[in-house]
Amino acid sequence: MQKAHSPRGQKRLALAMAIAAIGLTACGGSDNKSSSNTGLKKVFNCTDSSTAGARVICIGSANDLTDSNVQDELIEALAGAETGDTFVLPQGRYAFTSTIDFNGLVDNIPVSNLTFKGAGMEKTIIDASGAASDGFLINNTDHLIFEDFAIYESNNNALKVTKSDGVIMRRMATVWETDYQSTNGAYGLYPVQTSNVLIEDCYVKGSADAGIYVGQSDKIVVRNNIAEKNVAGIEIENSTEADVYGNTATGNTGGILIFDLPIGNGKYGSGVRVFDNNVEANNAPNFAKVGTFAGGVHIVPPGTGVIVLSTSDVEIYNNIIKDHQTTAIAVTSYMLPDDKVAAVPDQDVGGEVMSYGDIHPYAEVFMDGWSPFVRNINIHNNTISLAAALNNPQGELIQDLIDGYTAFHTMQPDVASGKTTVPHILYDGVGELLANTPNPGGDGESIMQAIAGGINQVAAAVKANIPNAPDYTAIDLSKFAPYATDGGLCQSDNGIDGVDLFAASVYETTAQLGTFADGSPLTKLEQLSGNLSLAGAIMADPDGVMNCASGFEGTAATVTFNAQTFGCSADDSSNPSCAL
Repeated sequence: MQKAHSPRGQKRLALAMAIAAIGLTACGGSDNKSSSNTGLKKVFNCTDSSTAGARVICIGSANDLTDSNVQDELIEALAGAETGDTFVLPQGRYAFTSTIDFNGLVDNIPVSNLTFKGAGMEKTIIDASGAASDGFLINNTDHLIFEDFAIYESNNNALKVTKSDGVIMRRMATVWETDYQSTNGAYGLYPVQTSNVLIEDCYVKGSADAGIYVGQSDKIVVRNNIAEKNVAGIEIENSTEADVYGNTATGNTGGILIFDLPIGNGKYGSGVRVFDNNVEANNAPNFAKVGTFAGGVHIVPPGTGVIVLSTSDVEIYNNIIKDHQTTAIAVTSYMLPDDKVAAVPDQDVGGEVMSYGDIHPYAEVFMDGWSPFVRNINIHNNTISLAAALNNPQGELIQDLIDGYTAFHTMQPDVASGKTTVPHILYDGVGELLANTPNPGGDGESIMQAIAGGINQVAAAVKANIPNAPDYTAIDLSKFAPYATDGGLCQSDNGIDGVDLFAASVYETTAQLGTFADGSPLTKLEQLSGNLSLAGAIMADPDGVMNCASGFEGTAATVTFNAQTFGCSADDSSNPSCAL
């Protein structure tokens, strides 16, 4: 089915008008009358239009739109859900005290093709502050549609969907009304372990983790949404075949994130395109709680536009990325949040080493297929700019870098003239360096291949010597091999309002140029202290670290939902955003 798209500016204006309306509906009463300070009236607006094989279930009634009745009717209706049901929520703000929880495989009878529909994201608001956990939690059911309502003030996640093939979230809002509070819920729109996911024309605000978060999923389109005042505006985590385009991310700590975390379930990311987005002034304080992973969003430096962390095959192009006080784009291996990924494995089998997890902090996820490196990242044709008054880099994780670059600007004002403190495109480069540097005394393998190969050897000894040790999968050493030509970070044609782009790697990426001291690599800034002739290398890319002959070019992601297809090569083929 074809869907007509209005011009990009008109669509964003319409969405902005809807958001303005949301701001007028901040509070609601528990009776059928409109609240005295919101103007949002409770209205029953549903007609049962059931047809053969598809039921329309009206939630509430013209006579009873109390909060408790609307909640209880929805819970009761879900308890008896049948494939093809549509649940129509009434207009108004309703305070719920329970999570709306549904598992499509209860009693091993599959239920699918459910639709949850409100009167509009500014007209139907579910206030989930009374529920102990998520607002909505839907598991193990395929072909879900959520449209035209909002979920406010969830104590955990607003709308979480897991283990589903086919998810559409359209004209949805998730909101925490108090800005920048760690007590806000974690995720707004949160499909995880899913496939064929479309998120469009939505609004997310206030998440203490990510406003839109698609994790461990594949075949994803995230388009024409607005994300503001979250820690991460939009995040694609451990996912494949994803297009993120036409979105606006502003007022977050970090705008758009593409991460691969060491989750250990065999699902790691590649094939993500981020294009034609407006990523502006994401300079909010980081209000996330410290999570399970060293590389969680609590490490995001305030004032970062786009972050790529330990993943592969990402293309970032035709975006407007402006006014970020720390850096426009950061690309980093997992060495930055946790350098223990390059630790020497413990060989004391039968002593300290009694399991694979004892060999190395990351042994088990290495065996699972995770890599801490970034590979095949192509950043091109973006418009990057920064108002001079905003140049004020922040972030505990990169404070040493900030201090080093600040000192460099003081020491070398002529070389650094006109440049931001931290590079506009900041590449750590250390993963590439360790993959490209031969292991001293080895047989030609890289340092990281030697570490991974050592883990394999000790794992084999654990299997042979520790009773009841489970089977293991040897680490694929090709994931730690030297980078192929153009296999690292490529950046080209990223303009910056008439000012030369400052794009630089923190470490040299080749063994010939990289310097080690006591087995640890030295940053370019550290090397400078002994050789001032390197000053120019810090401010530029003279050795081609980011100057590739060709870079990774992704392909359009396509979402299939029943008989419909969505994405640049389907319903959006005429959209200028999708021009290749």
